Amino acid sequence: MFRILIVDDEPSVVDAIAQTLPWSELDIDEVFCAYSAKEALAWADRQYVDIVLTDIRMPGMDGLQLLHQLRDRNKRTRFILLTGHAEFQYAKEALRLQVVDYLLKPVRDEALIDIIGKAAASLKEEWAQISSQQRTLDYLREHLPALRAELLREALEGKTAGRELAEKADMLDLPYRAGDTVYPVIVRLEHYFPHARERALLEYAVLNIAQEVLGEAFEVWGGNDVYDFQVLLLKLKEAAAAEDGQELVSRLAGQVQHLVLHYLNKNISVVCGRSAEFTGDLPSSYEAAVRTMRRWIGGDTGLLLSSDPAEPAAVSRSLSSLQSPPSLAHLFEAGLWEEARNRLQAIFEELEAWGEAPIHADALAEIYHTILSACFHYAHSSGQTIARALDCESDPKFYQSIELTQSAAALQAWAMEACRRLSASSRDETLDARAGLIKQVKEYIHVHLGDDVSLQTLAGHVGMHPVYLSKVYKLETGEALKDYLHRVRMERALHLLRHSDLKIYEIAGQIGYLNTAYFIKTFKKEHGVTPQEYRDRL
Repeated sequence: MFRILIVDDEPSVVDAIAQTLPWSELDIDEVFCAYSAKEALAWADRQYVDIVLTDIRMPGMDGLQLLHQLRDRNKRTRFILLTGHAEFQYAKEALRLQVVDYLLKPVRDEALIDIIGKAAASLKEEWAQISSQQRTLDYLREHLPALRAELLREALEGKTAGRELAEKADMLDLPYRAGDTVYPVIVRLEHYFPHARERALLEYAVLNIAQEVLGEAFEVWGGNDVYDFQVLLLKLKEAAAAEDGQELVSRLAGQVQHLVLHYLNKNISVVCGRSAEFTGDLPSSYEAAVRTMRRWIGGDTGLLLSSDPAEPAAVSRSLSSLQSPPSLAHLFEAGLWEEARNRLQAIFEELEAWGEAPIHADALAEIYHTILSACFHYAHSSGQTIARALDCESDPKFYQSIELTQSAAALQAWAMEACRRLSASSRDETLDARAGLIKQVKEYIHVHLGDDVSLQTLAGHVGMHPVYLSKVYKLETGEALKDYLHRVRMERALHLLRHSDLKIYEIAGQIGYLNTAYFIKTFKKEHGVTPQEYRDRL
């Protein structure tokens, strides 16, 4: 679906086109109105527009000047020009600017529908080509290193695993398949880099040396992890299948470390992770390597170590789903309640997967305090107390119950209920804010009905984006803002026809119609008679 912007310094022309054409049949779902070139530019700065239908002769800036400026903003916008003057110079310039068509006023609705339909069809065809499979493949090739690095990070964190990981690796032309044996190697640069460019250049140089040394025996897949360590994921090639993979990784990693120091004059520390199954236990092997870096290398520099393959994976248990990004605090603050509920479910599923042994109170305490901290953060960022956000002002023990750390089942029930209460609080806050917004809009319309009550003006009055205001108004009231404005105008017109002696043109002016003929036409379409006929029947 597309968006169209109608521009003319005659409001009656703009309003007539906006209200009479069958937009849904033309694949247009949003119609914006501007009564000057300046207002049109303001729309274009705020909102992407697909088609512009504009008059040429307008005060201040004409349609051709407007077209030049809009062209700079979006080269794919389609332009249709309207004018009451059949001047060759205009037509010549319009053709040079590759407008869809150049039409003389008055334009029949059928002709306008046909031209707008052609513009929409042209856009469809262009975007179909842009989104085609070939373009997608070209994009993948162009951004392959970044996409591979991002996938590696997701694999190490366990965000992408199993069949999905294998399929994405295949799509990115990586020779890693489900069940392959892989070896994660962590490289830590030992120097402070005041400039990101300097660090990026060193990382690139280290990766080149690693690929040169390791590439004969291993497939090498490199990227950065969440700690900003360089991570190399190695897979033994068939030519080196007879070798002991773990021993070979350690030996060649030592060569990489030596060459980096010799040629780049930089120290690096390296941890060679134990072998893992691709799409299987890779995250646990990687986490063990990170623990080794922290425990056994610490703040020292220029060291190389292998993760102890005999170390059980559960030596230092931590709930990865509890702390993995985005955090619960960020999910709450962003109002991503479904994702927050899924995260809570994953936390307790991971806890249950630890086995039948009694769950240590420390783990339950960590979960409780992490969730509680996220609740505090949400409440305070919303300008509320936690008791108000959790709707427990009469029962503060709801969030002050340390007994929750004694039972996983009780803690899970509390966590889900806290999430539900925050979600309800967020929804109430949204509804209250929107109700106030709609009240402001309606009050402004009733007071300024005879003045400028365009969507742009209303949005400026309430300090909101015009598109947001239009969509929220319909979402909350079930009625389009333009339909409400039309209804109010017709109701005011009926009242004035019944209870005043104002002339028809005076009534038109009081309800915002600058063109009396257009008011009469609109009134007759609504009520079946002209305003004067309606008054006469009274």
